[in-house]
Amino acid sequence: MQAEQMKKDGLRLRGEVIAELRGPDGKIKQRQVTHNLVTDQGDIFAASAMYTAAYATWGMKLGTASTAASKNGAGSFIAEADYITGSAKALDDSTPKAGATADIVQFRRLWAAGEGTNATINRVGITDNTTDLDEDDGTHTFAMAVFTAQIAKGADDTLTVTWNCTCLGA
Repeated sequence: MQAEQMKKDGLRLRGEVIAELRGPDGKIKQRQVTHNLVTDQGDIFAASAMYTAAYATWGMKLGTASTAASKNGAGSFIAEADYITGSAKALDDSTPKAGATADIVQFRRLWAAGEGTNATINRVGITDNTTDLDEDDGTHTFAMAVFTAQIAKGADDTLTVTWNCTCLGA
């Protein structure tokens, strides 16, 4: 009930997603900054997470589709056709954590060399699980971001996605 009341009160989240692809030498090969869209289910997750330890099982997944992010429907999850096998990974141990200011919550994941390797990474989602599978619908997705340019992660590259969610209040 508390989660539903917070949604009615107009709790709003805005996210900035930063993806950095590094070569084996550690130098940045590609950097992108984009914004996310918190899904309908994500609104419920965010509100209820304030009262629980919900993030303990959360992770990120990578996808190849360039479908626009949406609150619900096809753009609100990573489907079977675009899920990158092996990309479902838990959030880094240090996240979520406070961001640069008190109203920012930061999520982060580093895909090491050999993890999440794909030449056509177009999207990333924060999910309530790390199951190495696609999602059937948006019921497990907190937020989705689509990159403006495709990321080609080679086997020796690392990819770090840092997600800064700002709580905007009512």
